[in-house]
Amino acid sequence: MIKLIFWINLCLVIAVYAGYPITISLLAFLFKKPHQKDESYTPKVTMLIPAYNEEPVIAEKLENTLRLDYPKDSLEVIVMIDESSDKTESIVAGYQDKGIKMWVQRPRQGKMAALNASVPQAEGDIVLFSDANSMYRPDAVRKIVRHFGDPKIGLVCGELRLIDPNSLVGLGESFYWRYERFLKQKESMLQQVLVVNGSIYAIRKELFSPIDPALADDFIIPMRIAAGGYGLIYEPDAINEEKVSDTTEDQFNRKVRIIAQGVRAAFSMLGTVMSTSVLRVFEFLFHKFLRWFVFMFTCMLFAANMFILQESFYRAFLLLQIIFYLLALIGYILQKKNKHIKLFFIPFYFFLVNFASFCGVLSFLFGKKKATWEKAESTR
Repeated sequence: MIKLIFWINLCLVIAVYAGYPITISLLAFLFKKPHQKDESYTPKVTMLIPAYNEEPVIAEKLENTLRLDYPKDSLEVIVMIDESSDKTESIVAGYQDKGIKMWVQRPRQGKMAALNASVPQAEGDIVLFSDANSMYRPDAVRKIVRHFGDPKIGLVCGELRLIDPNSLVGLGESFYWRYERFLKQKESMLQQVLVVNGSIYAIRKELFSPIDPALADDFIIPMRIAAGGYGLIYEPDAINEEKVSDTTEDQFNRKVRIIAQGVRAAFSMLGTVMSTSVLRVFEFLFHKFLRWFVFMFTCMLFAANMFILQESFYRAFLLLQIIFYLLALIGYILQKKNKHIKLFFIPFYFFLVNFASFCGVLSFLFGKKKATWEKAESTR
């Protein structure tokens, strides 16, 4: 029985991190769904930028937006201010004579409430979701919009590039996004990207419907659009740059919040998920759902391993686990001392992310629903 527990949990961990990438790559090779891109397609686009106390970055974001290589009369920019207590509102007001629009939400209700109110007012046929600390390459909007020339495409997600990933947290996050980029590329070949980078993705306006303010748009919106039979595409050349969170606390808290929102969204959308397709259910199960429980799988794997040390394989495997977790601990200690040795970043980040996932699940089960949150200041 103990050996069965050992092998079940080992297989689950392998399935999440190796089995899924291999399988989705094979499916993409066998069942690739091409679509048409129209380089001359320039519909009216509305960019929505939610902002809460973004004084350190909002001016830079607006300057970045004004430099975008897209027809000015076809790009509407709306900054949705969630009752900020700093100078965000006055800074944005100074850009209104340059065509930037401002919408202020009072009292503070969170990003989703602001989106629910703003999207119906958007003039664009395409709605582009951004963040205040997200800096787009000049051609990013064109790279995204060209896919909407195909009427079968309902959503296009851009590429997140992290800058200054020098800490162990930053190196781990950069490695994680490279892994996610690979998965998105394969899912995109099937027109079935599962989740999106919330700071750079666009949808057809008519496909938007209001979202529970306590849920995450980057899961809910793609799932609804997929259920409607539209294609969901990843565009790696539409590049958005963000400063990586460089403290363990910021990254951990951010991951806990994201996972708690994701789990809440998954359970609220379970009927929609099951009504999409076998492929999308498979993606959801292995790309997201099981990944949230890897910490539990690894704990059970370690515990089971402690009771089956009669054979050399199990003794060696336990030793490898101990070494791996010691490297993670050393990485954490070095990170606290601001020392960054690349040898330790994978074990450290693996443990950080999976423990945060476990805490995120606990937060979903026992925590209070929140529509607002505090951003990671180290990303500003």
